Amino acid sequence: MNSPEKSVHPGAAESTGTSLALVSARLIDGTGAPPLADHDLLISDGLIRRIGPTGTLGLPPEATRIPCAGLTVLPGLIDSHTHIEQRIPAVLADFLRDGVTSIGNTGCGPQLIDPLHRAGRDPAAAHAFVAGPAITAPGGYPVIRGDGSAARGVRTGAEAVAAVDDLAARGVDFIKLTQESFDFDYRRPGHLPVLAPALIAAVARRAREHGLPVRSHVHHVDQLDVALDAGVTSVEHLLFPLPPETGYLELQRAGRLRTDALPELERRIDRMVEAGVRLVPTVGNELTGIRLGLPELPAAALQEIEQLMVGVLARFIAAGGQVALGSDWVGLPGIPAGQPRQELAYLRAAGLSPLQVIQAATQGAAAVCGQAGRRGVLAPGLAADLIAVEGDPATDLGALDALRLVLKDGRVASSTLPAPGLPTAAAAPLAG
Repeated sequence: MNSPEKSVHPGAAESTGTSLALVSARLIDGTGAPPLADHDLLISDGLIRRIGPTGTLGLPPEATRIPCAGLTVLPGLIDSHTHIEQRIPAVLADFLRDGVTSIGNTGCGPQLIDPLHRAGRDPAAAHAFVAGPAITAPGGYPVIRGDGSAARGVRTGAEAVAAVDDLAARGVDFIKLTQESFDFDYRRPGHLPVLAPALIAAVARRAREHGLPVRSHVHHVDQLDVALDAGVTSVEHLLFPLPPETGYLELQRAGRLRTDALPELERRIDRMVEAGVRLVPTVGNELTGIRLGLPELPAAALQEIEQLMVGVLARFIAAGGQVALGSDWVGLPGIPAGQPRQELAYLRAAGLSPLQVIQAATQGAAAVCGQAGRRGVLAPGLAADLIAVEGDPATDLGALDALRLVLKDGRVASSTLPAPGLPTAAAAPLAG
């Protein structure tokens, strides 16, 4: 975005239909680059067509102009790790109204793949990108969740390949693996079966052949090398600061809630960073689960665990690790359908700058959802999913709360701007 004007992406012909022009905005493109002052952005047919300094684009006279002086325009936020199983249209609408233009549903029964995709195509709802059932060992996690349909157990390499082929045929956007022995009873170690490394590798290899990202649920550091050997795209959740056979209560009582309790953490982080594998940490959800699962845990112990988790994330970030935003279970305390403000704050606390947090919530989140090169960045030829806020979130993430405009696929989903020709926002008010 350093040239006077960006040309249209090859193959993305200029539209002859209705177009929108966002004029005189501060732009944050989602790549981590510094904001650009006084820029215009032309949109038509659901795509960004041109970006350039104000007055340089030769805007078509029929374009509806949206004055954006004093506003920052940036890609719509993406919550890349959620689970939505009920009230799907309403929940996706809540996300969109609060500036989250896409979500990644990281594990659900096969019967929900089509309903999620259909609901996400509604102009008044966030896009939904979907994994379908997580591939796991027979009887492995997440078979303990709900009716068990969110788990697909495989025993052999042939079954692993067939599972990926079936999910790809169903139109999933990425593949979810689980490497989880813990059964989420926080009072005792878990002993759920976990896929053998050869099967994890078979799943990842077949997913790559289909062009699908591979996202692996990894809590324990002893499983990280297996995931990296297989070539996964991302690691979902935080690297739990405990070995599989030990629980938080034992570690807290022994005074061992420290990162040095994690075996070979630095080596594994370095390897993950070198491979370019993103981390989707879901810190807030992890802490909520512990709080709900261990209500008797003293507040001081919860604070120790929180500091430890943020510390592990901070080490990953300091090593140059790439992060993608994800909040996990919608509806839990602190995890509403909308901007995952709690998770944004944890990313900031762990050392990401505001621009890096935005990058994790846009470009990074798009990549793990299989949307790299399609959305998550402001660039010609990419989807016009974007928001406009008052102030500058590059210096203060609180500006994301001052939401004034939400576009999805180039259409106004909600607005409080007095721009002539825009549809009224009365039917779809912005969250606030």
